[in-house]
Amino acid sequence: MSAVEKKDSQGGFAKIGIVGWKDKSADLALALEKIAQWGATHPQVTFCVLDNLKELAKKPIKVVKESALCKVNLLLAIGGDGTVLSAAHIALGHNIPILGVNAGRVGFLAETRVESLTQTLDSLIEGDYSTRERMMIDAAVYRGKKKICSQTVLNEVHIRAHAPERMVNVSVEYNGTALTDYWADSVLVSTPTGSTAYNLAAGGPIIHPATPAVVLTPVAPGSLSVRPLVLSLSSKKLQMKSAVEKTLDLVFDGRTTVELLPGDEVCLAESKSVTTFIRMRHTGFVGALREKLGWTGKPKLA
Repeated sequence: MSAVEKKDSQGGFAKIGIVGWKDKSADLALALEKIAQWGATHPQVTFCVLDNLKELAKKPIKVVKESALCKVNLLLAIGGDGTVLSAAHIALGHNIPILGVNAGRVGFLAETRVESLTQTLDSLIEGDYSTRERMMIDAAVYRGKKKICSQTVLNEVHIRAHAPERMVNVSVEYNGTALTDYWADSVLVSTPTGSTAYNLAAGGPIIHPATPAVVLTPVAPGSLSVRPLVLSLSSKKLQMKSAVEKTLDLVFDGRTTVELLPGDEVCLAESKSVTTFIRMRHTGFVGALREKLGWTGKPKLA
């Protein structure tokens, strides 16, 4: 599914969950302080966090279990893109929009910064924002005809060697037709959202969020003729397995790892699930690229 822009004229965020990690320390503590101060003057909005932030959270922020966090109207992900991914997995299946608050380094998925959090919260309750949907990938692992594992990912599926310092030899089929065997350090299949993550560092192309496609990127391939490949998964599937009798590691969104035994097959398809992000009016993907990648255009003449 491609990205969808839609304006919301009513806030409707009576309960807001907060996702963050204590090791983000100063910026996260400042964000929680700003939220507590704002919440004290806006009692119509309830804020809640998981137990891992109880030492930083002050009243009126409440500490809850993850089951309660799945019932909020909005998730604030305070940190880097990894924190946003964590929020996306909490939101999966619950139709909860996410707003990224950058307390990391690059933060492609962030829509605001900690310093602007008070103004952002004001905009949210005034309905001054829009939403956008990002496609996800459904990944299933088959051992023979039996499905042994399934995951839905927002960023990427990563196939790497199980043994350290080894390369992988991965056989790839596209919609039932043999594509090629990749000999590389590892192989990535990234969504448009994931195209600005590991894929970007590996030399893969940046894909606009509205593009209904994935990019297949071999990391440090053994052949100079091998290049990243952009493919549609709309009504099509991508199948991958080890081309040799070697066990591989299959990593979902950099979070969950499963062993891919010889003969196991990974099947990837476009998911019916999407991740919904809050977008503030002053932000945009093109602007984010210019800011976060430092694109300044050609040098000005004296």
